[in-house]
Amino acid sequence: MKLGKLGYLILVFILLDVSSLAYAIAYGGYPPSLPSGGDPTSYKILYIHVPIAWVMYFSFTLTMLSSLLYLFKGALKYDVLALKSVYLGIVYGVSAIVSGMLWANAVWGEPWNWDPRETSTLMLLLAYLGYVALRSSISDLDRARVISAAYAVAAFVTLPLSYFSAIVFRSLHEQLPKQPITSAMLSVLGFRVIVVFILYLLILYAYFNRGRMG
Repeated sequence: MKLGKLGYLILVFILLDVSSLAYAIAYGGYPPSLPSGGDPTSYKILYIHVPIAWVMYFSFTLTMLSSLLYLFKGALKYDVLALKSVYLGIVYGVSAIVSGMLWANAVWGEPWNWDPRETSTLMLLLAYLGYVALRSSISDLDRARVISAAYAVAAFVTLPLSYFSAIVFRSLHEQLPKQPITSAMLSVLGFRVIVVFILYLLILYAYFNRGRMG
């Protein structure tokens, strides 16, 4: 099967993602020590965890906005976009939780602590898994689109709960400005965020077009 321009562009960014991650793991900085006494080299997981967590938040936000547009305008393209962004958001959400558990195990000694950020992010992921389950349980397609769109808008409340949980509640997590990272680490992290985000957009665009044609 021949790859189109979009396919080659996705391939380029996959290679860029892999190579930038390899660089970050091999040469990316890490704090000299941690207040918790954990392994400071574990902070290299930051180059994996943070970009995919931010993309997860973006993807579920896009789901909510697309669902709102579908409810108000009724255009099928918004429903397709909402559905595809949910699927990708779940993939990135599972990846964020797994990488976060690896980081927590290295820093705090346990992969899961029922920390407010961990718990609320799990709630966020379960909420949108519920979207998929709800949509697939309704046989009438038009009705499924409307109900799942309304559900997606309501489920969005779990996203700010996840994000602000580490600020409002006492949490083991700290927001990025309070993390013990250097400007050099931020530069590598910033590049990783850009690459991962562009790759996500390319995959979403390809997935969306395939959904519209299907």
